[in-house]
Amino acid sequence: MVKYPPGQRLSVQPPLKIKGTSKENPSSLLLRLLLSVSPYYISGSILAERLKMSRVGVWARITKLREAGLFIEASQNKGYRLAAEPDRCNQELLEAWLHQIRSRCKVFVHNTLDSTNSEAERLLANGENDPFVVVSNHQSNGRGRLGRKWYSPKEGNIHISVAFRPNFNLIKLRTFTLWQGVCISELLRSFCTNESISIKWPNDLVIYGKKIAGMLTEASIDCEHVRTLIFGIGINLNSTSNRYPKSISRNSTSLKELYGQKIRTHEMTAKLIKTILKAYKKCLRGNSEKELIDNWEKLDALNEKIVEVSIGKEKIKGKALGINGDGNLKIKATNGRIRFLHSGEVTVSKW
Repeated sequence: MVKYPPGQRLSVQPPLKIKGTSKENPSSLLLRLLLSVSPYYISGSILAERLKMSRVGVWARITKLREAGLFIEASQNKGYRLAAEPDRCNQELLEAWLHQIRSRCKVFVHNTLDSTNSEAERLLANGENDPFVVVSNHQSNGRGRLGRKWYSPKEGNIHISVAFRPNFNLIKLRTFTLWQGVCISELLRSFCTNESISIKWPNDLVIYGKKIAGMLTEASIDCEHVRTLIFGIGINLNSTSNRYPKSISRNSTSLKELYGQKIRTHEMTAKLIKTILKAYKKCLRGNSEKELIDNWEKLDALNEKIVEVSIGKEKIKGKALGINGDGNLKIKATNGRIRFLHSGEVTVSKW
């Protein structure tokens, strides 16, 4: 459970501009009203008025939210306040946070799935309108790059996939994953006030050489046009690396371990969704190659390091020198030759 700021013994009116719509879940609106006055209290009568229901109806909804793991305090003559949230993602609270930061996107929240990318594929195949987000607290068969399995503990981490129907030429989206990495790294740096969070080409986010997140982009392409696009990301949020499998514990960490305290899952997930949607729109508008290269240089975990890149059975060793405008990794090989690699498994090495 992650606490919200300490409560003040004061009841306040929520901003008058907050109004529900006919399509909004009443529980999401209730939570949005609680968020709007946090850390203060809001009276039951105001909640009843805004939700267009009786105070008994408000109490019933609050009881259900408590049963879902949300800690909502009640104080006589003061009202209610949101005091803490669970590590597991809750549909209504995530929707409330998305409203709070002015980002609109349909979300599907699950306790467990085989894979958020797989569920996004199924929803696209069934005609779901884009963009939409699939969130799962746990994945039984989470996918990583190159067919690897993504470790997904039952709570504490973020596992999401965002699905689009771009219908754009492939060349427009050739650097999509790299742009997402840039934008998400900047979000995490700002959130954690740590300038050491960086990107390891092509799809890992790292801190002090340890992995904190991995990205996976999958697309269906028809005649050079991207018909569907799924961007998946897993972030080690509130988990503890000493409980990870031995195969990854030594080279992984979490934002909680970096930040020194637990992070609110719903706030971070909402801000992550907003960042992904903005980066997608930025890609479709078209970005200059120089802008990508300049932004990447500030966040590049491999810059000037000696690396070994495995491409099938071939191994290429050299110094990493950033990327080019197509997002290819620039390597100065041991024989002095400059090569540009569009794929491969990279490890930091020595001459």
